[in-house]
Amino acid sequence: MTRVTFGMYRKGVREPAATLSSAAAANAGFTLVTPMRTAQSAITRHHRESPAAARIQLHRSFRNSDYWGPNGTPQAQGWADAIRRLYDTYDNLAQADPRPAIAAGLERDLELQPDALGVRIDVLLFDPAGYVPRLVFWDKNDLTQARAIQYAAPAWRVMEDELGDGRVADVEVWSLRQPAQLTVSPAQARGAMGQVARVVHRLVR
Repeated sequence: MTRVTFGMYRKGVREPAATLSSAAAANAGFTLVTPMRTAQSAITRHHRESPAAARIQLHRSFRNSDYWGPNGTPQAQGWADAIRRLYDTYDNLAQADPRPAIAAGLERDLELQPDALGVRIDVLLFDPAGYVPRLVFWDKNDLTQARAIQYAAPAWRVMEDELGDGRVADVEVWSLRQPAQLTVSPAQARGAMGQVARVVHRLVR
């Protein structure tokens, strides 16, 4: 079984020619360092503790880092500054939503035999209609409704498997750069699952 990360899956949705082997060849001898784990942790802390705690820890992490902090390259510092601004965007958008967060930073594997897809759900909200997984993206790639459906479908499937059939009301897909807040229905997600499997298998093969 080969496990495809969610980031690589999203690349496969955007780039029909992408495969794991082509990505490995392109990155041969090169280690990509990104602040995504720090950014994702800020959202998790936002909902588990408070927005203030999330902001303090985000700024502290970057300030104390040799790579992202004052001693880092201008490019790294620029990236860190962008993450700080985008977290403020998330905070502003999330404050308008009164629904309680049930969980944050969930990671699940979706089995698509003979392969598996790693899925990250940034926040799981409780809505009167059911549970709502939220996916949050920080990158510059354009978020369209068609892409949102393919990104949301695996999150819908793993939460349906965990919570029970019919318990997921919708899936939210947020792009902080645009900013955009798109909603995917269970029917749209269900209809995209065949394409999800085809993307994963094509990436592996």
